[in-house]
Amino acid sequence: IFSPIYALTSFLSLLWPPMEGYLSIIKDFYEAYVIYMFLSFLIAVLGRGDRNVAVNVLARHADQMKEPTRCFSRCYHPAPDESPHAKAQAVLLECQILAMQFVFCRPVTSIASFVVTTLNDANHSTADSSNDDMNADDKRSGWSYFASPLFWIAMVQNVSVFLAFRGM
Repeated sequence: IFSPIYALTSFLSLLWPPMEGYLSIIKDFYEAYVIYMFLSFLIAVLGRGDRNVAVNVLARHADQMKEPTRCFSRCYHPAPDESPHAKAQAVLLECQILAMQFVFCRPVTSIASFVVTTLNDANHSTADSSNDDMNADDKRSGWSYFASPLFWIAMVQNVSVFLAFRGM
């Protein structure tokens, strides 16, 4: 059902360009929800809705799973190297953590991007022509984008997506 929502918001953005920011927020919120539901679906398929059953299924194939990363080592109890069950539990927990960071990060960065873009548009519309000439020179330097909030928001979004895909 993600495709029709994405298509509808994209189409409406084409029809009403001023609404693009609002529709993008809706799309990003729904994208985060879809990732959460996909993770829930995987656990439901593996363990018939029970996380412990999913861990038991994964434990049977623990030799084929990659080791979980050490950055979450304080969250693993027992340690992943103790048994196949512990390794499966750690891998599933890491998958859940990395997917959930995306679920929380995506809406926040989407709203932040919308706010920064809206404020930036408002500032440029009220600026006088002398400031516009100065901003044009600043933009030609090529480095001004790296100092902008939109660059850093995009970096956070991309790292979040990378971590979510790594977890899945």
